[in-house]
Amino acid sequence: MSNMLSKLIALPDFKVGPVYEKTSKDGIKYTELDLIYEGPVLDTCPDCGGKMYSHGNRKLTVTDTPFLGHPSKLTMNIPRRRCKDCQMIWRPEIRDVDEKHLMTTRAFTDIAQKSLKQTFASVADEYMLAQNTIKNAFTDFIKEKEDTLRFKTPAFLGIDEIKIKKLGEVTVITDLEHRTLYDMTLGRNQASLTEYFSRLPDADKVLWVCSDMYRPFEKSISDALPNARWVIDRFHLVAYANRAMDEVRKSVQKGMTKKNRIRTKKGLAYTMRTRLKNLTPGEAMKIRSCRNDPVLAPLATAFDLKEDFFNIYDENLVSKENAQQAFAEWERSIPSDAMYDDFRKLAGTVHNFYEQIFNFWDCPISITNGFTECSNRIIRENNVKGRGHSFEILRGRTLYRRSNIDSMLKNGTASIGPSIPAKGPVFHFEETKKASVDEDDTFDGIILDDPLMGLVPGVDFDPETGEIFEDVDDYEDDTYASEDE
Repeated sequence: MSNMLSKLIALPDFKVGPVYEKTSKDGIKYTELDLIYEGPVLDTCPDCGGKMYSHGNRKLTVTDTPFLGHPSKLTMNIPRRRCKDCQMIWRPEIRDVDEKHLMTTRAFTDIAQKSLKQTFASVADEYMLAQNTIKNAFTDFIKEKEDTLRFKTPAFLGIDEIKIKKLGEVTVITDLEHRTLYDMTLGRNQASLTEYFSRLPDADKVLWVCSDMYRPFEKSISDALPNARWVIDRFHLVAYANRAMDEVRKSVQKGMTKKNRIRTKKGLAYTMRTRLKNLTPGEAMKIRSCRNDPVLAPLATAFDLKEDFFNIYDENLVSKENAQQAFAEWERSIPSDAMYDDFRKLAGTVHNFYEQIFNFWDCPISITNGFTECSNRIIRENNVKGRGHSFEILRGRTLYRRSNIDSMLKNGTASIGPSIPAKGPVFHFEETKKASVDEDDTFDGIILDDPLMGLVPGVDFDPETGEIFEDVDDYEDDTYASEDE
C-alpha cells in the first residue's frame, strides 16, 4: 500500500508513511500524508571537504492536489547536516515542491489552471486555502509564464477599447490574421498608446492596424509603427448607416399617434435593420408598403440609403476605384430634406477619414475588427465573473485562456520558452464538451470558426456580412465621428 501511494504521490526521494484523515477547525475533512525522506545524505562537506554531522530535521507542510476527493497536505521531515569545520548547513534539494507558496508544483499549476475559469473562492474551498493565497498563486503563475511565453508581434493588428468599472479604459489588441488575443493595456490616450507600441518587439513587422475612428490612433501608429497603415473598421462605419436610418424612422414617428408609433416601431424597426437579401417575404412586403405610403415613404428611402452604403463594400470588394465611385454616387443620392442629415454626417465622416477607410481595399486580407469585438465580450464576461479583478488578473484570465493559447500554438504565433511544451496545450486543461452559449465555460472553451462574433452572445449581427445591428457599449455617443474625434 505504501509503495502504491508513493507512486501516486510521485515526489522524488520521498515515500509515503502514515496517512491520516483529519478535520479542520472549520469542519472541513482533509487528508494528511507523512512523507519519509529516502534520498542521499551527505557525509562530506561540498565546500571544504570536512565531516558532516546530523543537525536535526526540518518539518515542512505543503498543500498538494486533492486526494481521494478531499484537500490534502503533505508533511515532510527533511534531514539537515552541518559541517564540523566550516559550519555550512546542508539539506537536500526538494524537487517538485514550490516552497515559496508551500505547495507542490502540480498543485501550484492546477490552482492557476482552475483560476483561469473559476472564482478564487471556489478554488480556495477545493484546496482548503485562503482566497488571497489562491489569488497570489495565480498572479505569480501568470508572471512566471510571461517570462517563458512570448507572443509574436502580429502583422495585422486589431485595436479597440472597453471601459471596465474601477479599471477605466482598457485597450484590447488582437492578431486579426490568426484570430487570437495579443494583449491588453491600461489607458487609451495617445501618450500611453505610443509608449506601448514603441515597446513592441519587431514593431516594424506590423503592416496593418484596424480600429474605429479614434483620431489619436493615427499619431501613435505613425510614430511607433513605421510600416503600418491604418484601416477604419468597416463594421464600425456601417453601424452609422443603421443609426442614420433609425433617426429617419424616429423623425417619421414623431408625427404619428401613439398607437401608430408603437405599431410602426414594432413592425419596422427590426425589419429595416435586416439586409435586403435576408428579408422574409413578409418583411419585404412591409418595405414595399412604405414606398406607397406618403407618410412612411421616407422609411423606404432611408432603408435604400442604408443598403446602398453597405453595398459600397459588398458589391465592390475587389476594386477600390469602384468603391470610391459608389460612395460618391451614394452621397449624391441623399435627399436634401433635413430628416436625412444624419446620412450627410456619415458622408462627412467618410471624407474626414477617407484614406483610412479606403485603405481597406489595399489590405491583402479582408480586415475587420469583428474578432476584437468578440474579445471585448470575453473580457467583460471574465470581469463580471470575477466581480472586479485587478488589471493583471483580468489580463491573465483572458490572455491565457485555453482557446487563445491553443490557437497561438497551432498558428505558430507564440515564441515558446524552455519551460513550455512545444506540442500540446501550454496549460493542461481537462477535456470539456463543446461549449454552448448557455454554459458557464463558454467564454473559456469556445474556439471561434467565424471571424466575426461567432457564438458569443450580446452582439446582434448579420452572420453573412458581419453587420452590427446594435451595440450600445461601443457606440454610446450619439454624435458621428469627426476629424478631431
